[in-house]
Amino acid sequence: MCYNAILPITLHSDNANTTLFRLTRIFNRWRKMIKSYEKLDSASLDEDINFISKIVKSPDIKNKIRSAARNCRDIALASEFSLHSLYSALGKALRILREAQEDKSIQRIREDYANQGMTERYRPLSKRLKKEKIRRLGKELIFTDMENDSPATTRLVRRFIEKRAAQTVFKNTCKKDRLSNRFRQSVRRATSFSLFNVSFTDYDVHKRINATHWKVVYYPSKGTKVLKAKKSFNSYEDALEAAQRYMNNHPEDPRVMEAYLCSYCGKWHIGHSSLKESTDLPIQEAI
Repeated sequence: MCYNAILPITLHSDNANTTLFRLTRIFNRWRKMIKSYEKLDSASLDEDINFISKIVKSPDIKNKIRSAARNCRDIALASEFSLHSLYSALGKALRILREAQEDKSIQRIREDYANQGMTERYRPLSKRLKKEKIRRLGKELIFTDMENDSPATTRLVRRFIEKRAAQTVFKNTCKKDRLSNRFRQSVRRATSFSLFNVSFTDYDVHKRINATHWKVVYYPSKGTKVLKAKKSFNSYEDALEAAQRYMNNHPEDPRVMEAYLCSYCGKWHIGHSSLKESTDLPIQEAI
């Protein structure tokens, strides 16, 4: 295979002769011919098109893969097509095929490696945001929730984080790069990274006490747990109404959803009550 081939890094032996791997080899062969000869091999083109058409019609293939394969086939069958467009479509399809065939542990290592640089670079910014307090809201930044807060609060939090991110990037960038596109891109990356992490905190089992402010969120891809702020209610009635809606939507849940006052933020949350079995047995009257 040529130097620009896109293949899974770690492939299980059971997947060596599968349909997806054969499709991967076809697309890589097409990329090699376009790169080297600026055309496709007419001798094997009909056979390749027939194989791709079977994949497109197969219900066992994921929609994402079928769509990418259909796009490559349609471009190749066009009377006049751009080699650049076909080359780009082949690269996109091969990356999808690599993700489908690759070992999950390799994908996890790649994601952790990509996130490691962002975490280390913006660690001081994350520490600063955890201690920041928005006076207009009257609460610390870590108590905000981008999913459940009002749009006005969300916009305010976003502007606040953008300002702190721009200050951090400005401090770490040399003078000649502060007016470049690289500086603006760094600000956007720092903002998106901080927006994702601002309402999350590291998992701590000691914080999982009764009437807690946090709920556990589990990421199967990373195998980690974090604590995310629960939705807050200003009054007991609003929280009770939300608990009743939950019970109506989840009749199979054996535990009762209750409203409680949070000692951490001073507002109301809803949570499951502990399921206790009664040990009192009815006393039968003697006949």
